[in-house]
Amino acid sequence: MNSDEEWKNVGRIAWATGGIVATNEPGPNVEVSAGLGGRSVCKLSIASFKGLFDELSELGFKILGTTFITSPEELQGLRVPEFRTMSPAVGWPAYNARQSWRQIVFAAAKSGHMPLMGLASRISLGLRYGEIRLRDLVAAYSAQLRGRLHHTEPKDYEAFKDANSFEVYKSIHALFWELAVLRDTLAEFVAFTFSLPKLRTMSGLRKALRNSCKKDSLADEILQATDPSGGWIATFTDYRNFFTHISPMEEAANLAFALQDKIKIRRGQSIPQLYYPLPQNIGELTHERSAGFSVASLDALRAEARRRHDRATEPDAMEYLHGCLNRFADLASALISRSPIAPKAIVMTPEDIIGKVRVL
Repeated sequence: MNSDEEWKNVGRIAWATGGIVATNEPGPNVEVSAGLGGRSVCKLSIASFKGLFDELSELGFKILGTTFITSPEELQGLRVPEFRTMSPAVGWPAYNARQSWRQIVFAAAKSGHMPLMGLASRISLGLRYGEIRLRDLVAAYSAQLRGRLHHTEPKDYEAFKDANSFEVYKSIHALFWELAVLRDTLAEFVAFTFSLPKLRTMSGLRKALRNSCKKDSLADEILQATDPSGGWIATFTDYRNFFTHISPMEEAANLAFALQDKIKIRRGQSIPQLYYPLPQNIGELTHERSAGFSVASLDALRAEARRRHDRATEPDAMEYLHGCLNRFADLASALISRSPIAPKAIVMTPEDIIGKVRVL
């Protein structure tokens, strides 16, 4: 075992897919539970502070984000602990991008470039709000999984509905909305860097880029991502528009049921988790439902209720949105090099401080 100096006095809550939660108080012990404070499903001992995520990943858990608890005030609910969304490839993509855009805000303010300062501030805040919405969603999954298994044994696959479902659906819709705002803010910045007429939406940017025929790698990337035939931003937009303008997610497939299934980890254990399937072929469903409710009879409705959903073709909403947030963060990071003013380390001097400073 490594020396005590390698352990930081930080508590961590690693939020995994399906409402599964791994808690690590300062030290090597980690407990995996079905929801925060729920029944314990797995325990492990990590060799070092930084080894938490690698060891959870090696077991087969996919971590979506982590809460860091560094003070008693955070445990007492007097301060909000820091939450960061996670990517296996780059660590903390939204956090890292947000810090760089804050530095652009600072540099633009120092240079008197107010349009850039405003755009950069909105991108930084969009990334932060996206992380906060994801935090709300992982907590909602966790609370429902804990509640579901409080008096009920986990099944291999079961559809159910309880009062916690509404909190999950609300959080899914909220994250779709937040990411749509971030999507359009990033589009506005791209239009700004290309000196295109004032544009505030990704759809407007796509149209302008197609008409201008710009030979630029960024323009090519945006056009590919927004391609209606399968671009990732186009698919995200289809989901968001469907849930906003046609039907809320809980009625998208005509029935609102949460699913409890299991994930098998490398120890051979089957761990219970939640699954909220997004509808397959959202473009086709949009066309069908635009004309109204698409089920012919109650018998057809009951048949739909018995249909087994498949994660391979109907992705889980939280996993999908986590992936979208990371991709928008990656796009935000790529756009940093297009800023007319480079990021500048934020340094406060006495001239920047107005009034008295209090330390709480």
